[in-house]
Amino acid sequence: MARQKLKSLITSFTPDGDFLAVLSPNGVVKIWSTIDGSLSAEWKPSDEDPIVGHSCIACSFVGKKRKKERGTLLLALGTNDGDIMAINVFTGERKWKSTGCHPGGLAGLAFANKGRSLHVVGINGMVSELESQTGELLGEFKASKKSISSSAFSFDAKVCTLAGVGIQVLSLENGKEILKFSADVVPVHCISISDDAKTIVTSGSGEKHLQVWRCDFNSKTSSGGPVLSMRHPPLAIECKKGCNEESVILALSESGVAYVWHLKNDSQGEEINPAKITVKANKADVDQQNSVNMKKSRTAIFAARLNAVETDGRVIALIGYGSIDSPQFSLVNIGIPGENIVIAAGDAADDVQENGLPTGKGPHDSELEVEAASAQNKKRSKKRAASDPDLATTREIPDAGNGEDIDGVLVDNDMNEPTMGEKLESLSIVDTDKPKINELQESSPAKPPSADSVNVLLKQALQADDRALLLECLYTQDKKVIANSVSLLKPADVLKLLQSLISIAQSRGAVLACALPWLKSLLLQHASGIMSQESSLISLNTLYQLIESRVSTFQSALQISSYLDFVYSGIVDGEVEEDTAVIPVIFEDKDDSDEEESEDAMDTNEEEEAADGISDFEGSDAMSD
Repeated sequence: MARQKLKSLITSFTPDGDFLAVLSPNGVVKIWSTIDGSLSAEWKPSDEDPIVGHSCIACSFVGKKRKKERGTLLLALGTNDGDIMAINVFTGERKWKSTGCHPGGLAGLAFANKGRSLHVVGINGMVSELESQTGELLGEFKASKKSISSSAFSFDAKVCTLAGVGIQVLSLENGKEILKFSADVVPVHCISISDDAKTIVTSGSGEKHLQVWRCDFNSKTSSGGPVLSMRHPPLAIECKKGCNEESVILALSESGVAYVWHLKNDSQGEEINPAKITVKANKADVDQQNSVNMKKSRTAIFAARLNAVETDGRVIALIGYGSIDSPQFSLVNIGIPGENIVIAAGDAADDVQENGLPTGKGPHDSELEVEAASAQNKKRSKKRAASDPDLATTREIPDAGNGEDIDGVLVDNDMNEPTMGEKLESLSIVDTDKPKINELQESSPAKPPSADSVNVLLKQALQADDRALLLECLYTQDKKVIANSVSLLKPADVLKLLQSLISIAQSRGAVLACALPWLKSLLLQHASGIMSQESSLISLNTLYQLIESRVSTFQSALQISSYLDFVYSGIVDGEVEEDTAVIPVIFEDKDDSDEEESEDAMDTNEEEEAADGISDFEGSDAMSD
């Protein structure tokens, strides 16, 4: 699924996670059962309804859901114009519609009190509570005079947090403000609050990281927590209270990858690796895409939620992936923080999926099989390689006195046994393969460094404080490699690289030219993260002073350059044009002796000619006689 298509979808789970509502850009809403993946209901706008854009949705059962009865599943739709509409999705009946309540649009919707009431947050700063069955206004209050960009509700919908000019935490029971603090980034695109309202997670528009905030309601203060990096901006985030005073954060990126972090209350400044959840495409999708690289052929996750946080620290996440016309759902058991979990999409040829669920079974009935698949992968990675059948074995040879029993394995030290080189030579694969290897090395051109390889070297250089290795990384000037390598850096590595680049920028020459593209990419991608760290203010001040000192010389350098251009143009005009032909001048140097010899030679030649003339004349007279 394309990234732009993911951004255009609006999804909402029911509070228990049994159903998922998916709103498409064309206004069609489909309700899917996450237990068996079946389509439970579908609602389409009528021809009489005008085409409007939607900003948020929410769905919930009203009252206690009974097993024998289907119950009433309400869907609330909020438009960009501020209208609200409630629909019974099982019957397709529109319960009520409210227009003009929140001019300017809606920032959030949430059901409360077992679906009997609906909380609404408007962009204009108004917060209201409606009766979910009739749409009757139960109460409202003005939460902010400024516009609201994003909002989030606690799991019990008793506390709400708003993101505008700052971050506000409100009690929906009495409408009072509990806490307010300023955010470093405006506007906030995504926001989430934990069950106990002590942890808030925010992300700015287009940013590739999450900012964690710690709230202390006793002292009415807040403090900035760790910065969690992602490779792509998040689509949705969720925060829950974990065991042992921990916080669990889930984020779904625009690329269709889910991340889960385990945070402790004292986590500050240290590198926190998330558990990464991806879905591998099945064989049919790979063949359809004509993709050769299986790594790039993955199915996007379009919805995710934290389904449960166990007392032993395990986290169970519910994800929806695949096509929105026939999605699949899986429960992912995350037991080890920082692990890479790959789920194989449903394929008839595979009985048990890798780190996922078996094909054709609901996610809620297959948690044990997920653990079994994970254990099977661990065993598979530890399995020893099979022995070569051509090599001599000693396990069936009785002990002749040369063997020793080591860890239950009989070792034979036969001195007459051929060496490994002799065995390879007998197979005729040693010498014959060398020309082929040499041909492959000569024919294959040198590949440019990839972002992954440069990122690994960059991390090693920053952690070891190796300047030579860092310069080797900076010599890579490919813009895509630089951007991708910088985007993969952790917050701690970002500050180290910034300080290193500033120290390099104080020099001149080729090193400075290589460092400038890296510095530019670093500031563009991690500006908000750098500004949120107090330790970076000194480095930024040094960079500002350095830029000012270099820029101050531009005016005088420009004047000198203009003067040199003027002088050079005058010199060029005075020179001979290149196209004109130049006549060469030849000088000959002659001595006096050479001139005398030439005169004597000329006299001798004249006398000989005269004598010849006289003899010829006499001969002619004789002939006449």
